[in-house]
Amino acid sequence: MPIEAVRRWGAEGLLAVVAGAVFLGFLGSTELWGKREQRASAEALDTVDRGHWLVAEIQGRPRLEKPPLPRWIAASLITISGRRDEAIVRLPNVLAALATVFLVYHLGRRLGGRPVGLASGFALASMLYFVVEMRQAGNDGLLTLFTTLALLAAWERLHGDGLSAPGDLPGPRPWSIVFHLALGLGFLTKGPVVLLMAGLPVVGYLATARRLRSGLGLLLDARGLVLFAVLALAWPIPVLLRDPVAARVWWLEIGQKTGVSAIEHGNARGTLALDWFWMTMPWTPLALLAAAWPIRRSAREGRPRSGFAWWWSVGNLAALGLWSVAKPNYYVPCLPGVALMVGPEWVRLARLARSSARGSRSARFLIQGCWTALFVGAMVAPVAIGQVAPAALGWGMFGALGVGASVVVGAWAWRRGWDAGSMASLASGFALISMIGYGAIAPIENPSRGHRTLAEALSKVVPAGTPTVWFFDELDEGLWFYWEGHDLAPVSRDRARYNRGFDLHEAALARRVDTPARRLEVAREHLADWARHADPATPYILIRARIYDRMARDLAPLVEPVFREAGLKRNEMVLLRARTPGPVASAPSTRR
Repeated sequence: MPIEAVRRWGAEGLLAVVAGAVFLGFLGSTELWGKREQRASAEALDTVDRGHWLVAEIQGRPRLEKPPLPRWIAASLITISGRRDEAIVRLPNVLAALATVFLVYHLGRRLGGRPVGLASGFALASMLYFVVEMRQAGNDGLLTLFTTLALLAAWERLHGDGLSAPGDLPGPRPWSIVFHLALGLGFLTKGPVVLLMAGLPVVGYLATARRLRSGLGLLLDARGLVLFAVLALAWPIPVLLRDPVAARVWWLEIGQKTGVSAIEHGNARGTLALDWFWMTMPWTPLALLAAAWPIRRSAREGRPRSGFAWWWSVGNLAALGLWSVAKPNYYVPCLPGVALMVGPEWVRLARLARSSARGSRSARFLIQGCWTALFVGAMVAPVAIGQVAPAALGWGMFGALGVGASVVVGAWAWRRGWDAGSMASLASGFALISMIGYGAIAPIENPSRGHRTLAEALSKVVPAGTPTVWFFDELDEGLWFYWEGHDLAPVSRDRARYNRGFDLHEAALARRVDTPARRLEVAREHLADWARHADPATPYILIRARIYDRMARDLAPLVEPVFREAGLKRNEMVLLRARTPGPVASAPSTRR
């Protein structure tokens, strides 16, 4: 019996082990480096410490840009566990990643059988950008989960047996409820973008299948629409009742992204198409081949269901490319769709390459080319690691050997006829790389990218009895996470009311002159005013080094630097003390 169970479910067990290792391994080994992670963590702590469950505050202002569901979950985990560390704030996205891999496996099975489900699951669990993003705190992980759940529910409702055309043999009606539930939760996670992420694949697929009217008739459900409305409006309505200006903040946020607003922000239009090549690594060649589905007549005729994943991944890529802001993380909810293109393509090529049918030679060339490229890349990687992080060279060589071995085992599995098994071997090699990267290599960067060292240094300089440490303009939100015992409060009267884009828009409407020179002049006046009237009990203020350097000469009679960072890969800070001269303490340089 155990042997039979292993034979039947062993591959699924290996997928669970690989996904668990990739997403849970060394979850708290790196500090909060990225801006999105820092903001999400600061919001969660503000929710717990100050009880701001409706609207969190960071930088001394309300944070209205993002809906609250991820923040609520992270704050609840902090409250229940009593832990305040990197792993606990990242856990919601990590659990979402594991659930998404399972949903992709299930949907892959419905699209093309067990081998396709396994290959799609392994492809997603080893997609490097997906792994990196889903291991971070923020909104994108849960949005990805709810988008995937919505599309799985749509497929189950449209295709009762997984094989029929939409509407021929529909699935159970409760799947329509699940579809609307997922959309509502997605709306509560990151707003109306979930309607694009899930709606475009459904509409595009049904239109391609010439079943748009009947398919939408199956999906739309009165009870489901009510459920969606309740979830989608559960947060905006209470916020609007408390602060009607929130509607303008949300409209400007959407306007900045789509280009409706004149406020410039983010990446230039069109760059997301170029980012797609590295976002789909290491499966980019297979993703490119699958993306050519509309111009491959034989593929359309033989695998019409491929259009579902195509619209999910390529259709959304085209839509996002039209936005004014096209950041790579916006595409994360579409990566499961890429995996569902890669999985079937891998199985098709693996089977074709073993046959003598037309195109088998090209299929063998492509598969063997992928293996060769991965093997060569693994052997070359230690050279790059030795240049970037010499201390981790030994671990890099160990990982390179692991990937090389996974390529060899994958080739052997393919020759034995194990289509998904060959990809499982490669995914296992990438899981090893992930463990080494997060467990041994990335932590080396913590002193130069994180804020724990800064918090420890400030604790030694600022007396323990100082209730408040002021800050000017903005701080990296990571400092809130690592420095406890002091209240960080803003002092600048001209700080952003909601966010910088909102203030720029207000200035434009009022036709106020707002130039960098004018902002610097106002900032200098406000900082000087604080220094002249500083409370002797709270004489300390934090400011970014690059801002302080531009006004240091004028402020010299009023403030004295007592601590300064240098040689870091993030915003460096200066701690000033009003009217109290003293020696400057320099942080040790971490520049390499």
